[in-house]
Amino acid sequence: MKSKEQIIHDMCMTYRHDYGLRKKPGEPSWTAGMTEEDAKMLYKTMEQIYNNDIAPVIEHYKGLENAPKQS
Repeated sequence: MKSKEQIIHDMCMTYRHDYGLRKKPGEPSWTAGMTEEDAKMLYKTMEQIYNNDIAPVIEHYKGLENAPKQS
């Protein structure tokens, strides 16, 4: 299973395909990439979504993995 950080990174890449590219502040907005500050803000946003919406579902299903099977 992927780690929390891997999932959040994938969420960032899905939302912004240029998340993995860095550019310097002041570069034209039409160039690919995100500044370090923009990338951190996107990561924090995706982390909030993960913590509030995804983690509870994962925890719910983790608990069911060892639950006795009903016939």
